[in-house]
Amino acid sequence: MPIMSSKQGKIPVPKFSSFKPKLEIQAQGESKSEEPGQLGEHSVSEKRDGHRSARDSSHHADNTRHLKLSERPSLRKQDSDSLFVLDKRGDPLVRRYGGINRRDVPNYRRFGSGRILGVDGYMRIDQIGSREEFYLLSPRESRSVLGSDRKTLLAKGGHFKSQPIRIRREKSQTATGTEDFMPLKPSRKRKRDDDESENSLNEGEPSYRSIHGKSKKHEHSDSDVDYASDASADREEWGADDPVRLKSVELSRRVREHAEDIDAWLELVNLQDTLLEMSVQEGHRPTAAEVKSFADIKLSMLQQAYSHSTTDSQREKLQLSIMREGSEIWDPKTLSKRWDEALEKHGTNFKLWRVYANLQQTRLSAFQYERIKELYVERLRQLETAASTKESHPDRLRIYEEMIYVFLRATRFISDAGYRERATAAWQATLEMTFARPPTRPEHMDTKIPPSFQDFWESEVPRMGEESAQGWAAFEQNNGAQEPPEPRSSVLSTSPSTRDGYKAWAIIERQKAQAATTPAHTLDDGIEDDPFRVVMFADIHDILIYFPTEAIPSIKRQLLDAFLIFCQLPPALCPTGMIQDMLRDDFLISSSAKLVTAEVSPDSDPGSEDQNKKLPELSHDYQHMDITIEVLFSLPHWFKYLKKVRDDLPESQYQWTLTTIKQLVRLFGVRELGPYYLSFESANEPGNEKKTAKALLKQDSTNVSLYIGYSMLEWARGNKDVARNTLAAATGLTTISTHEKVSLGIVAAWMELEDCNLPKSTLHLCALSDDSSSTTPIQEDSTASTTQILRARQFLSSNRDYLLSSGDAANAIIYAEGLALLEYLTRQSNKEPSSGSQGDIWSAISSITTCSDEFVFRGLADSPAHERLLQAAARLIYYHARQGPFRPGFLREQLAKYINLFPQNTIFLSLFAWREARLSIDDRVRSILDKVVLTKPHDCVSSRVFAIRYEAHTGNVHSTQAAFEHALESEACKNHPGLWVSYIRFCHERKELRSKAKSVFYRALQRCPWSKDVFMETFATLVRDMDSSELKSVYNTLSEKGLRVHVEMEEFVEKWRREQKERDRVRR
Repeated sequence: MPIMSSKQGKIPVPKFSSFKPKLEIQAQGESKSEEPGQLGEHSVSEKRDGHRSARDSSHHADNTRHLKLSERPSLRKQDSDSLFVLDKRGDPLVRRYGGINRRDVPNYRRFGSGRILGVDGYMRIDQIGSREEFYLLSPRESRSVLGSDRKTLLAKGGHFKSQPIRIRREKSQTATGTEDFMPLKPSRKRKRDDDESENSLNEGEPSYRSIHGKSKKHEHSDSDVDYASDASADREEWGADDPVRLKSVELSRRVREHAEDIDAWLELVNLQDTLLEMSVQEGHRPTAAEVKSFADIKLSMLQQAYSHSTTDSQREKLQLSIMREGSEIWDPKTLSKRWDEALEKHGTNFKLWRVYANLQQTRLSAFQYERIKELYVERLRQLETAASTKESHPDRLRIYEEMIYVFLRATRFISDAGYRERATAAWQATLEMTFARPPTRPEHMDTKIPPSFQDFWESEVPRMGEESAQGWAAFEQNNGAQEPPEPRSSVLSTSPSTRDGYKAWAIIERQKAQAATTPAHTLDDGIEDDPFRVVMFADIHDILIYFPTEAIPSIKRQLLDAFLIFCQLPPALCPTGMIQDMLRDDFLISSSAKLVTAEVSPDSDPGSEDQNKKLPELSHDYQHMDITIEVLFSLPHWFKYLKKVRDDLPESQYQWTLTTIKQLVRLFGVRELGPYYLSFESANEPGNEKKTAKALLKQDSTNVSLYIGYSMLEWARGNKDVARNTLAAATGLTTISTHEKVSLGIVAAWMELEDCNLPKSTLHLCALSDDSSSTTPIQEDSTASTTQILRARQFLSSNRDYLLSSGDAANAIIYAEGLALLEYLTRQSNKEPSSGSQGDIWSAISSITTCSDEFVFRGLADSPAHERLLQAAARLIYYHARQGPFRPGFLREQLAKYINLFPQNTIFLSLFAWREARLSIDDRVRSILDKVVLTKPHDCVSSRVFAIRYEAHTGNVHSTQAAFEHALESEACKNHPGLWVSYIRFCHERKELRSKAKSVFYRALQRCPWSKDVFMETFATLVRDMDSSELKSVYNTLSEKGLRVHVEMEEFVEKWRREQKERDRVRR
């Protein structure tokens, strides 16, 4: 560090050619006479001193103070005649205080805002307090993106035309050899000589002394040609090296040169979302104005792309995007007009209609129950007509799937509006007409509902889901001789214990609603005062769907899964295609628990000592995973696909759901639903597993999933011998395939592994390659030989590769899982820590990774089979982590890969957060949620609920509130009634947020005006925070919109108050 002295004046700057200090500083006069170069330096210095501003005098005192401090004695040895200090020992106080003594450093200013000479701009030195910190920037954090000129960013990010550049050469200053510096790049300032001025005038720029003032950049461009200077174009300022901007420029060039490339247009439009995220500061969300500005840019692009579209599919896709972006900009009147025009041109497009239905259902000002119901009815009739005109079976099947979707949306809407018995009756009738249909007679048309079904319905014989039901076909066969059921007595409601009339009304109204989940019969008690309790055929005939007999085998799985979704249960049979769309629809997906539990349990403190012993959350109200036998009949330490719902549902609704599933399986022959029914009953009716399993196996004796499910249930209950015998009996069946035998062997191996019997588990896997495995029992004390292990490894790997190359991915993963388990039990790579109860997790996961890479290579990266394979890998990783030592980085690395492939999978997210449950700045869970899981292509309700629960367990009240806000502002959850109700209660239960609960409620009404549960939060949660006028206003809105009301509020409140006064008078 050079030492400056005020007595000696200016010290000459050392030459770049030599950094050796001079032994003696020459006098100023000799220096001027002997070294011509120094003359120029001092002349320049004198000129600079002459032009210094008055601010230098303000720093004089500070400079004097620093110079005096530098003259203090120091531990370092220094020569007063030298320019540099020689320090061989170092300052021991640097380590103690984390830095050098700032008073030893002379005042200085750094040019370039912390930039470092010789790098591209992604390295910075930033002043943090009294320290200087060195850090690296990602491309998105460069000054080119986070610059102060937001308007320029919006203009450049949305500008889709790439303008040609005319390079204007500039004269650069060259070094003469007499300067005491070396120029690294040409100067940006032009020489103001006569030639330069003449060139500027010739090129069209006005003189700087003109009346127009200083010329602005791009102000005098020729038509579309912009001028740029290779010397003045600051790459860092404009972000020329930023990959997102480079991509934007490339896409702009593509759409300009090939305007018919619609995919490029759409990609450019989607890129604007990335630019919007980059335009805001890190940790902040875009403002409404910024969102609207970018929506305007995207709308302009989409409209131009629409003018260049050539096919109907392109126009429909673009029209859908136009309407979505236009809803952010247009006023209601313009939006309604544009929708009329769009539906007139593309009314048959299902996705476009669905967006339109969402808009109509969520507009509080124009919402009416009957109007929205008619919207669904009209769509069903349109689809029926379209199906009758299609000759191709795939086209008809697609329309039938759309009909199921619309029917599910209609019944969910009717149920949420309070008419639950009508929605249930519609599903009863549809299931009867599909699975209990009598044989069709040739003279009758098979496209309309037969008149005989109305006779069956009006006879009030037991229907599907009711006890003693036999079905429509049995009614036809017996000529209607079946007797109606016995009258049911009404459920007595308990009197509220509150003195508040509004709160008492809410309690009675809720009790009435829970008792009216299923339709009543004419002879039932307590239905005289409620005409909606008995559902006639005329009440539901307009929303029923009826399929031709030949189409039922193709659509019955989709219909059954839609029925389970209506019952607030996860699907069982067909988790692809239209069912996946249903699971991502916030109007449909819901949980029986209703609320997102946000309470932090005492043992979930991130700083507790038992954090390492804490188990992951294995059961979720909102979850997303591929259904396998391992999650359907989970052992104690694995995730559960079905949870207990009996305590969360009204008793009548639960009994109807359970009875319907039971009748579908045992009475109407839907055998593929058997394992699901066994799992559902075991979760809600424990103790009946054996009886139910025997009845199902008697009906379907070759269903291997039933054998596996029953054995796993017995193993979980501690009956291990029964489980082993059940698997042995299933293996001995001669009618099952080789793939099913391998599945049985893998289940047996897993059971022994859970029992920490690794040698016996290995024997079960080795027996898979033995033809006599079905008859030879496994010896207790025997171990597998090397020959057996090699033969089993060859058997599993060869079958895996053959099936995968043949396109049979569903069966290929069976052998892939078996091979990974065998590698875990028999390999010894010693690359990951393990104990005696653990295997070689590195070799096992390497086998899984090889198979996973093959899935990706073959274009099956997002297939259900691939997800099942990775779920098996996650199960093995979790077992290894539970049994002994493991490296958390290995677990994190593998699960991060799985999350990138399947961002919505709850198993991967839960295990990833298992050992990351700590609050830190670089929280990995939050990072992967923001960057991967909660992005627009993958965002869904289950992921948002997971993020909320994670913040509730590891964050604080405000971080949980932020998670709620982000979820309810996202496209995936903004119309989810359950989340809005949870948010209202969350705010009301926290003292610091209670004042916001009312405003959250009114926002919820704007988003979910069809949900009666949202309206009822006024009288349940916010009843003390609102006055009588506000409560009456909410009730009047509820009634005016056409939602179901069982008890008139004003009459009830007046009567309740009179009764309370009478009771008080009697007590006195």
